[in-house]
Amino acid sequence: MSAIDWNHLNSLRDDIGAEDFADVVLLFFAEIGEKLDEMRNSEDQPTPDDFHFLRGSAANLGFVDLVNACQRAESACLNGTQPDLTAIMRTYEDALNRTRAEVPELAAV
Repeated sequence: MSAIDWNHLNSLRDDIGAEDFADVVLLFFAEIGEKLDEMRNSEDQPTPDDFHFLRGSAANLGFVDLVNACQRAESACLNGTQPDLTAIMRTYEDALNRTRAEVPELAAV
């Protein structure tokens, strides 16, 4: 499976229209980027709820690798082990870079 479920993402674009789709994707990357910065800069450890939120948001857009990375991090938290926030950040950046080619409005993000 690829990093992004393009069928899902394109179906979402078809369902809501190109302009609203761009707004949704921009909002996703802005909110998730802020959440990741908050998690990275916090003195507190991320919680399973943090990763659950990220996972659900990524699933709505078809970002498969980000969903999987968040699932692993959520499981790590629940098992009392250190989640790999660096992997989440890399996967987020990868999804952003791959999506930029399809959504030109992301060039500014």
